[in-house]
Amino acid sequence: MAAFSSVVALEQLLNQISNSDQLPKEEVVPLRENISSLKSSLEKIFPAPKNDRKGANDLAVEIRKKIFQAQDKIESFIFTQSHPSESAETSKSQSSTPISLQEITANIDPIVDKAKELGDTIAKGINYTQSVAALDQLRNLLLASDKLLPKEELGPLRQNITSMTSSLEKIFPAPKDERKEANDLAVEITKIILEAQDKIKSFTSTSTSKSQSLISISLQEIRANIDPIVNKAKELGDKIAKGRKSIEEPETYKSSTVGGKIKIVGQEKDKELIEKKLTATTGSRLVIPISGMPGIGKTTLARSIYEDDKFMTNFPYKAWVTVSQDANVQDILGKILHTLDSRAQKAGDKKYEGDEAKLRVELHQALSNNKYLVVVDDMWDRDIWMKLLTALPDNENSSRILLTTRSRELANSLKSTDGVEMQPLNEEDSWTLLRNRTFGDDKECPPNLENLGRDISKHCKGLPLSLTVIGGLLSQASKEPEYWQTIAEDTYAATANSKVEEAYLEILSLSYDYLPSKLKGCFLYMGAFPEDSDIAVSKIIRLWVAEGFLTILPPRKQQLVDKVAELSLAPKPKPPLIEDAADQSLRGLIDRNLVLIRKNRDNGLIKTCGMHDSLKDLAEKESLRDMFFHSRKRYSQKPEKDTNSQRRVSVHKNILMCLEEVYNSTKEIEKPRSLLYLGHHHHHPMPFTLSFDLLRVLDAFTVYFIGFPDEFLKLVHLRYLSFTYNGKLPSKIAQLHKLQVLIVKRQPKIIFVGMPFLPDEIWNMKELRHLLITETDLPFLTPTEPGTIIFEKLQTLSNINADSCTEKVLQHAPNLKRLGMWMEGPKKVEFLMNKLDQLEIFKFKVLNPILKPTPDVQPKFYFPNTVNKLNLSGTGLPWEDMEAISKLPNLQVLKLKELAFHGAQWCPTYGFLQLKFLLIEYLNLENWEAKASQFPRLEQLIFRHCYDLEEFDQSDIEEVESLRLIELVDCSPNAVEWAEKTKTWADGFGDKTLRVRIYSSWE
Repeated sequence: MAAFSSVVALEQLLNQISNSDQLPKEEVVPLRENISSLKSSLEKIFPAPKNDRKGANDLAVEIRKKIFQAQDKIESFIFTQSHPSESAETSKSQSSTPISLQEITANIDPIVDKAKELGDTIAKGINYTQSVAALDQLRNLLLASDKLLPKEELGPLRQNITSMTSSLEKIFPAPKDERKEANDLAVEITKIILEAQDKIKSFTSTSTSKSQSLISISLQEIRANIDPIVNKAKELGDKIAKGRKSIEEPETYKSSTVGGKIKIVGQEKDKELIEKKLTATTGSRLVIPISGMPGIGKTTLARSIYEDDKFMTNFPYKAWVTVSQDANVQDILGKILHTLDSRAQKAGDKKYEGDEAKLRVELHQALSNNKYLVVVDDMWDRDIWMKLLTALPDNENSSRILLTTRSRELANSLKSTDGVEMQPLNEEDSWTLLRNRTFGDDKECPPNLENLGRDISKHCKGLPLSLTVIGGLLSQASKEPEYWQTIAEDTYAATANSKVEEAYLEILSLSYDYLPSKLKGCFLYMGAFPEDSDIAVSKIIRLWVAEGFLTILPPRKQQLVDKVAELSLAPKPKPPLIEDAADQSLRGLIDRNLVLIRKNRDNGLIKTCGMHDSLKDLAEKESLRDMFFHSRKRYSQKPEKDTNSQRRVSVHKNILMCLEEVYNSTKEIEKPRSLLYLGHHHHHPMPFTLSFDLLRVLDAFTVYFIGFPDEFLKLVHLRYLSFTYNGKLPSKIAQLHKLQVLIVKRQPKIIFVGMPFLPDEIWNMKELRHLLITETDLPFLTPTEPGTIIFEKLQTLSNINADSCTEKVLQHAPNLKRLGMWMEGPKKVEFLMNKLDQLEIFKFKVLNPILKPTPDVQPKFYFPNTVNKLNLSGTGLPWEDMEAISKLPNLQVLKLKELAFHGAQWCPTYGFLQLKFLLIEYLNLENWEAKASQFPRLEQLIFRHCYDLEEFDQSDIEEVESLRLIELVDCSPNAVEWAEKTKTWADGFGDKTLRVRIYSSWE
């Protein structure tokens, strides 16, 4: 359920309102307290135990509806207040008169109490709930009887109640060893408190007939009866609290799928059979189908073969294409050409466009007379397959096509060769895979969990995807046998009476049910993207933050983190950012094997991610039910139930919004908060501008606008805006006071030096966190009051002319993490970044580099020690200046491009102790004498277009133990010879971790 996401979004809205005069503050506070309580309760409720799951889900639906109603009323009111003279669609149904937050609070009150009760029951058990309820009743009774009871006795009694409530909070949920004692104590507390209530009620009902002295004596007796249990509860509470880890998370295990190759389990024979067919000398081209039901491991098996280095030499030409259900032949041909990897061309270096006939000819020509391996993953349609096959020539040289499909009919129709029909894993292999995904490859399972683990693996019925997601769930969960017993019971109930084809869907649904509340919205959001998407991590994090459904560490927990750092004499950690919470949420989904890593960055961090088709289908189904997302995929798409009530819209093919019928039907959606255009770039302007009054997110990066749409300026709630536009932004864009992300692309890319496309009013947009514009200047910054910081929240500033990035400007953005600057040609430039003590990534580019004159950098290279990624291009610096860079203590990635450094020799006498990635591209370097001791942590070494590079005689860089890749692209013959010797050396020592790749178009 996405109730938690909606609650957090409303909480953030109220936080913003509390700092403005839009609504009465005295009415905002009680509503904020209610929302905070709901959030806390939902965190306790989910994942809900099996017996409470239906009640919890029903409650979540009720919460979501009430929160949506509250959000609609508040945001519609704010919109109409911002545009009082316009008859916008929201003003038709919402009055512009002030709304009553008291009414909204009263509407939410009952559900708050209901959620608290269920949350406490699930989180801490019924005994805890009953005890706390009894204490609350007694506290309220004492308040009501304040004037009837002796004040000198009320104080100590109230203190006892407060003490017991505090102790119960510490005790529950109780650890296994103290669980019986805790439950017995809770029962005893409830009994004594209820007795006290009865006595006090009898006093107050007959108070006129009893003297104050008698009542006082009776209250003393009640206290005497309660005192021992107060002390007992305090002792047990302190004992349990002391034994708990105050801020560490429960022990978790990283899934073996994260950041590395997936180990094949139980499918070794299938792999051997396919490898034999690949290497057999048959002369003619062979098509090898891998078929099987969804989740059986077809893609994993094909990927493990494709990425095996031995096939790099066996097949000089390789390509991989994933086919979606809605794919067409033109898209598939373009993808194959784009991913084509050969000795003459690295995959991804070129982008191919054109109609089907043109691309068919290009692919046929590229593969003619060459031996190739092409993997076509997840083919659905036989007609499309037959059309594609005609573009893949039979060169009579043992070329191969590996085809994965869930269609048995398609697999059987391929008469050229026998393929592999994958079967479910046996029980032992199932257990091995589950154990690997839970504890890591070849790690042991604790003996007290093994039998339960084997039971769970049996319930997955041999489906690798089911085993993988359940393993991900177990890897992040408690290692108590009681918890594993619950999972065993749930997996059995989900699959006991189901066929294998249906059982895996039940298992996937179960993995979603067990997600913490804070991750459910993130999971559903991933399902909004088209099938097989490579989703940029930077983009998904910015979108999640703008959506407003993430939370950072509560203040109390953050204080604990700070205290531990203080006690350990460690540096006090920086205050957590909401982006950190987004990153942790993504990691949580990856660790649970619900999101896949597609590509890694140069420093090993995740660059793009995606979802398995079956998990995406689950996310779509749950999104529709929760009114979380509606995806418009095709013209003939049938409307789903409640489409017009969906809160978000994603468009998978941008051209659909050029069709009036589709535009009109989409416009009928009532109050969406997000609109995402996720199709390929649409080069022509659209006849309609789709917009909704209450949008928070408008991602139209792949949509081209000739004129700036006035509709954008009305979106007062907008936090994320991206689009393609060639003109200057209007000054009124500063009216979007809540905007956090502004991304503007110019197409085609044209740079006008000295002409800012940003208005002067950009300096008024103080909520901006990320500003990314195609190369431009910043407008002139007028003088400000001393101590004023304009862009205090800004983290990313990209593609800004260095002339306008003055020291004064940078002082107004002290929290920058990413900074990109450029200049037209060599001249004096100042890198005045001494105040940017959080800067992590710096990129500088000279657009028109020449060797003389070179840029005059003043002062010489001052970079904050926090920089971990440095990208320089065209700067023409002497190699002597490199020593200053080597002293950066956190530098992990160094990219030197297009004459960034000038000189024939680089013979360093200093080291780069943390460097993991080094790229040298298009430099006039001839001799590089590098020692392994100078690059002790280097993982990737890449040379591109270094035509003068001749000598490596003094280098032993290949002996760096951490080195995983040496890559040369179009370098000198001597450099190629060195790389080939290095490869032979590595192969001779059996070093399977070091890969050497050579691309030479001149051969």
